[in-house]
Amino acid sequence: MSVDSPATHTAWANSLGGIPFPLLADFHPKGRTGMAYGIYNEDRGTARRSVFVIDAAGIIRHVHEYVPGTLPDPVQILEEVKALA
Repeated sequence: MSVDSPATHTAWANSLGGIPFPLLADFHPKGRTGMAYGIYNEDRGTARRSVFVIDAAGIIRHVHEYVPGTLPDPVQILEEVKALA
């Protein structure tokens, strides 16, 4: 999720060769979802880089926030998703 537009998300996903999951464009009203999840940075007008693992019932089971310049660890995220089973 980011405050970028849906078109920007599509271009980014295509530059990676496509991705197998949906992206959320928190574009308008800007930052509303980030605010609801407590990750919106008012000073910068962007959401902090975060990963949420949400189960089938819609319950947040894992949250990890990353410092700028740090990429999420896909192995760690996959382990959290597998733990839901």
